[in-house]
Amino acid sequence: MRTSSRHHRAFGTLRNLRLLPALLGLFGSVGCVTEPEVTPIDLRALLGELSGGLRADYTADGDGGLAHTTYFTIKPGSPEYAALPRSEQDKLAKIQAGILHSSKLPPTDLVAGTEVTGTLTVKGGAGSDRIQEVVLQLPKKWNGQLVVVGSPGTRTEFASAAVIATWVLKRGFAFVSGNKGLTNGGADGNTSLLRKQHATQHYGAMMLDLAGWAQRRLLEASGKKPSRTYALGLSMGGYQVRRALELDHEAVEKGAPRLFDGGIDWAGVYAPDARVLDSNRDGKVSTTEFSQGTHLVTSMERAVLAMGYPYDTGAKTTPAAYRERPQFSGAQAQMVAGGFHPQSAILWGAYSLLFDSLKAKLPAWRGVGYYNLTAYYYRADLLGHDDKESAPYSMWSASMTGHPPLYDYLASVAQGGWTDDSVQWALKNANTGRFSVPLISLHGDRDALVGLPGNGEAYAAAVQAAGRPELHRLYVIQNGNHVDAHADGMLDYDCNGTAADESAADSLVPMQPYVERAFGLLTDWVEKGQAAPPSRTVATDPKNDLLDAAKVSFQ
Repeated sequence: MRTSSRHHRAFGTLRNLRLLPALLGLFGSVGCVTEPEVTPIDLRALLGELSGGLRADYTADGDGGLAHTTYFTIKPGSPEYAALPRSEQDKLAKIQAGILHSSKLPPTDLVAGTEVTGTLTVKGGAGSDRIQEVVLQLPKKWNGQLVVVGSPGTRTEFASAAVIATWVLKRGFAFVSGNKGLTNGGADGNTSLLRKQHATQHYGAMMLDLAGWAQRRLLEASGKKPSRTYALGLSMGGYQVRRALELDHEAVEKGAPRLFDGGIDWAGVYAPDARVLDSNRDGKVSTTEFSQGTHLVTSMERAVLAMGYPYDTGAKTTPAAYRERPQFSGAQAQMVAGGFHPQSAILWGAYSLLFDSLKAKLPAWRGVGYYNLTAYYYRADLLGHDDKESAPYSMWSASMTGHPPLYDYLASVAQGGWTDDSVQWALKNANTGRFSVPLISLHGDRDALVGLPGNGEAYAAAVQAAGRPELHRLYVIQNGNHVDAHADGMLDYDCNGTAADESAADSLVPMQPYVERAFGLLTDWVEKGQAAPPSRTVATDPKNDLLDAAKVSFQ
């Protein structure tokens, strides 16, 4: 473990980052040769096009390296924390804002290199500029390739530090990620969705922005464009991967240069297009058709109604319902209709109560879980509502202790409360299923947030119907869930008020090793022409988690 004095030595030069220009450095470029070719890198070029840009160099000798391996455990207010420059404290706060990795897979790989952060603005015209906070990390032993990472949910540009960056950087790839413009404004940027700006419309394009910017920076810095660029992302970041490859394909068809060579989507959100939603085939998607379709908001809202408000009489979030076989049997039909796999029932209660533990200090969080939070914020984004306009379907109760209006609203509102305008905003996000480079999707059958049938399997069907299925693989990981940290068995799965007393860890597996192995399949597919094994369900033993990616097989 590092001492505060080592922190001070490692970051002493960083305190003057705001005043001093970045210095010229030399990095070795490592390829598939015994003696790496040494290429001069002008590190100053990495800050180009950013506002508020900062550069930091990490030696991987006591400073955690580019993956910030130590920032997951340093406590704010501790001597180690105090020894960090303010810019590094800010990074630490973002990293600790939401832990996604399993405790069995802590980030440990120390990679030396350079990191730049700042705000990237891409002009869109007519008030539609795309602005996001970004991080670009360049390993000292760079392999000449780039991985562009979509951020999950409404999280920060550092959200994938443990689950993706640590092993990507170890392999020598440059890494770039952004926060989709969800800056400040509440936990994980959720309230950014209440700004009446339809933030989700930019998610796919922002992935292209990241790729184009990082390619230009690396080209200017090294004199050569990355030889390969891959897209990779979890959850909403997985949606970004899919949409980015689709948009890239459309641009290439119009004569633009290709940005991406392939992608991995990990439990990606699927946004169906008009072809899927237009059930009567009249050439348009009505508000009724949208309300009856299966997409992120309707999926969450069906879960809200199926499970009920946890403090209401008749709610399904009870120990008795958890013990039923099948679990939460009274909610099964609605949850399956909402796009969830029956195997994911082990997490339905926990996800209905996930933030309830905050209620002692924050009464408004009483009875709040993943489902009502996601339904509320993403509905508001599509409707273009702020906190006042969204009050009729708010997940918060006016008294902070009573029944929130969301539940009654969903049970009674006509056409799901959607308008023609909101449907059109949703269709701007829609996945087409058409791309022209290899894409590997991975999804756990116990994913209780982004359900396998409504997202992983539905997207595979869209590719089959409209795209090039020979370029797509879907690997279903048995017993895999949405957040690897939840595979550790530390939630209140049975809703009895006590966490981690259900032995749930013996029923769930972390997905990260499977994703890491799939990335190797992707690079072999792109660079060697070795197509990945056919889509399949991968058997797992949740009592003996497989943690070494090298031992994962998709055969």
